[in-house]
Amino acid sequence: MKVSAIYEFLNEYAPFSVQDKFDNSGFLVGDMNATVKGICLCLDITNDVIKEAVANKANLIISHHPVIFDPLKSVTEGMPVYELIKNKLNAVCVHTNADMTKNGVTDIMLDLLEFERSDKILEPVMPDGTGYGKICELPIATHAKALAECCKKAFDCTVVRYTETDRPIKRVAVCSGAGGSTLPLAVFAGCDALITGDIKHDVWIDAVNRDFCLIDAGHFHTENILCNYLCGVLSRKFHNTQIFVAQSSKDPCSYII
Repeated sequence: MKVSAIYEFLNEYAPFSVQDKFDNSGFLVGDMNATVKGICLCLDITNDVIKEAVANKANLIISHHPVIFDPLKSVTEGMPVYELIKNKLNAVCVHTNADMTKNGVTDIMLDLLEFERSDKILEPVMPDGTGYGKICELPIATHAKALAECCKKAFDCTVVRYTETDRPIKRVAVCSGAGGSTLPLAVFAGCDALITGDIKHDVWIDAVNRDFCLIDAGHFHTENILCNYLCGVLSRKFHNTQIFVAQSSKDPCSYII
């Protein structure tokens, strides 16, 4: 089986043509005609992930975040791109196309939260209305702390940050990764809460002033969930190939609790 076969399968799942204009999803490093010996999945292609792939004789790494995002002016020893090439590894990255596709990151979030899936897009960006995040209705109203606790359990977070409010929460917006900029959209859509990650200080202040429930479940924890999903999908399709999620694909931060 060639790398190109895996690429085409991923392209069917989340077409690379449906990626945001700033993105760099796709086949980024390697040889499309290389024979796949094993597949390693991760959120970010770090040097630790590369070492784990090599140790497990996997020569294809599939990540969510592109290993080449901003233009590179040099490639030197110790950089992940250099290490990929040196070890003859291939890299395919599925980023914003996986954020916006059906059964993508947001739908996986809804499933883990045990929320009913929704077709209501929080931030449409494509001409056909495809975009980031979903808006869903809870069958029973909840409150801020209970919703934050639900997120901590669903995404196995070390820490969940949230704004306290006494308002009942019925309509919830969910957006993976760094979705703080979607707060005004969630408010405009009549949502009572927004679940996302990577919230900036000024967005927290805005939420408090609006008496709005804002929940930061972490960039890592709201997106690393794609790895297990893709591992299951790929394993069912390519069952004779070693496919695994890198143990080194972990939150880069440590916490004092």
